[in-house]
Amino acid sequence: MAILYKLFNAFRTALYGCFFYLCAIGMAGTAFASGPLFTVENVRVDVTAANAIEAREKAFEEAQIKAFEELSRRMTANDMQTDGQAPDPLTISTLIQDFEVTAEKLSSVRYIGTYTFRFKDSAVRNYFAGRGMAYTDVGSRPLLVLPFYQHPDGRPTLWSSDNIWMQGWSTLHDLDGLVPLVVPLGDLADIRDIGDDDALTYRENKLLNMLGRYGASEAVIVIAVPDQALAESSKAPDSPAQGRLNIHIYRTDRAGPELVLQMEERARTGQSALEFYEQAAKRIQRALQKDWKAKTLVNAVEGKSVVRARIRFDSLEEWASTQRILERTDGIDTISLLSLSPRTAYVDIAFQGPQSRLRLALKQAGITLSTGTGITDASTIPVYDLSLNRFQPRY
Repeated sequence: MAILYKLFNAFRTALYGCFFYLCAIGMAGTAFASGPLFTVENVRVDVTAANAIEAREKAFEEAQIKAFEELSRRMTANDMQTDGQAPDPLTISTLIQDFEVTAEKLSSVRYIGTYTFRFKDSAVRNYFAGRGMAYTDVGSRPLLVLPFYQHPDGRPTLWSSDNIWMQGWSTLHDLDGLVPLVVPLGDLADIRDIGDDDALTYRENKLLNMLGRYGASEAVIVIAVPDQALAESSKAPDSPAQGRLNIHIYRTDRAGPELVLQMEERARTGQSALEFYEQAAKRIQRALQKDWKAKTLVNAVEGKSVVRARIRFDSLEEWASTQRILERTDGIDTISLLSLSPRTAYVDIAFQGPQSRLRLALKQAGITLSTGTGITDASTIPVYDLSLNRFQPRY
């Protein structure tokens, strides 16, 4: 009989009793925690009512609805969102794990508040699945955005004060979510690693240094090329924006920079130059979210799949680390321990969707699942090797 990691309430022999107990202790506090994907921050409400108490109550209900709508936009397919028809606050409250008020102002008839809501991951999945909605519960690791601005004379800039493209990114809020984005500070370490002329000629080891400092999995290079009219209006952030902007987006997780998307943005009447660049940055953010969502969406009708994996380790610490990280990995339903010896464990991993989706989820957690070793167990089920990337194989 399989033994669930989250339970660990039955041990095969007394010899491993203490071993299992220590592993369970190492996982305490993470089994039921909601990850960043299920956390919605900066939910702002402003409500006026007959009195302060009524205003506060209405504000809280409104905040719950806004938070759920944001979560739905984040997790569900573009053509299957709630279209403003969110469930009632009572239903939403059953999906919420906890919340906090991060800022508030109160008068005799008005309440202004900012909330953070953390939703129950399993309850949210069940809600979407129960309504036949395609959704994703696999979040990306943070991406580092490098916004290069190309002047009309061809001169690129990244860190200079006249890079209004960087200013547009730096003023954005709500960069967390399905694909968290990180905008660099531009300190001395950053300038040492990536120069103004290094958009497409960066040194890989320098870029890796930068990714490590920001905890990002890869960098996205976004090169903004304004036409002459936009370049002129961009010299002053508050001046009216005019003209067009071409944007070239490069990925960096392969042998070198690879162009993956080109976009064009036109200035609108009444926009300042800085507002225009903020709008363009938001459009790129939406495009990155949409691309990731397309890779990780799962439909409730697809049913569960199971992969059997062998985990080899050299120490209790290595085994415990693997368990903890698997527990926190998005997109996994259950992990069942089949057998354990001093150096090897066999587990079954249950998940929704195709195996490629599981591999992508594991990759975000720093885990590699072999593409197939040819190993089979006594029941002829294929067995894959699973290992944390930071632990190099020694076999």
